[in-house]
Amino acid sequence: MIPIYLQALSFKDVYGTSEECIHEAAEMASNLGLAGIDIEDRLLRSYDPNYLQELAHQVEGMGVRFGYCGLMVDFSAPISSIENEIIRAKALIDATQYLGVKSIRVPGNGVVAGQTLQSTFIAVRDKFQLICEYADQADVTVYLHNHNHGSIPSNGQQVLRMLDDLSDTTVAYVLDTGQFQGSPGASGEGLSDEKAAPELYESIRMCAPRATMLRAKFYFARPADEQWLDYARIVGSLKNAEYSGSISIIYERRGSVPSTEALPRAARYLTQLFEK
Repeated sequence: MIPIYLQALSFKDVYGTSEECIHEAAEMASNLGLAGIDIEDRLLRSYDPNYLQELAHQVEGMGVRFGYCGLMVDFSAPISSIENEIIRAKALIDATQYLGVKSIRVPGNGVVAGQTLQSTFIAVRDKFQLICEYADQADVTVYLHNHNHGSIPSNGQQVLRMLDDLSDTTVAYVLDTGQFQGSPGASGEGLSDEKAAPELYESIRMCAPRATMLRAKFYFARPADEQWLDYARIVGSLKNAEYSGSISIIYERRGSVPSTEALPRAARYLTQLFEK
């Protein structure tokens, strides 16, 4: 079975953006027999080595391990903010050794403040080149993350072009099922009766062969099974691409189902689909 991780940020509906999300995710992953958890930089109190090592000890003591650590990006900020973002990425890379984390997740940037698609694309590409160069020295993998909310890359063509332009780097790719253009959850709150547009599934089909990690987004806008994203169709595309990477489940609550109920349901559902 493909290893499944829980994204700790999923618990922010219960615990806010705090370290408690990490402990809750680790406990649930342990109870469900999952591989581990993924975390975000904003959930860490600091990058103090002693603090990070103790946190890693607590998580590993539950029989789970860390996957990636995500870098927060302000999609409303202009590309002039990328310089500071790179500084933050380097600090995160330096901190990963104390957690035992070997990969970081980095999204692109927003097309804002009069920027063009092309100028933003070039800035994002150059950002990844610099981050990858630094990460290589620490033996840390950098994952390119497709993300909408008006940012680049947010569709299949943009992702493939970005990966091709970065072919001389060690960048990897994490496919986010809910952050392509056409996802009802990728550009705001959405409506409970919305469903993803065909363009989202086409982007997934295009990008699945290049992905080595899956970020499986769930919303549960209604108490029933996931309505916004057709996971039977998504898993079909992944199987056709012979996908064999890991799965990171991320929950963005859009209805009445709390993360403490949603995540076990999502893990069971994905397991069933991949085992068919």
